[in-house]
Amino acid sequence: MIKIMHIEDDLDTQRVVKDILQTEGYKVTSYSSGEAGIRAIKNEKPDIVLLDIMMPKMSGWDAFEKIRKTYKKAKVVFLTVLEISPERLKVLKHAGIKDYIAKPFTATELVNRIKKVAKM
Repeated sequence: MIKIMHIEDDLDTQRVVKDILQTEGYKVTSYSSGEAGIRAIKNEKPDIVLLDIMMPKMSGWDAFEKIRKTYKKAKVVFLTVLEISPERLKVLKHAGIKDYIAKPFTATELVNRIKKVAKM
């Protein structure tokens, strides 16, 4: 079973993502801050980390850097309301981000992107 860690400060988004992905058979754990996710990542050993970019205290960017140092095996996917240009996406992928999902997203889009990243 593929394990997904979702780091997201919006509780409604956490609930929706968890419901969608658990229905598809994924094991999902949710954390409301980058700090909490980073503390848990070594024990959880997720296959995929869904990471919100815009969070209070520690941004998704900062959390990504710490995740890379703490648990390199995780495939990180950004969730964002921000517009990401094709040029910026190239930079993100070079840095190790596997994909990004723009908010709002559909259940089908979320599942398809997770399936794609899981195969990488």
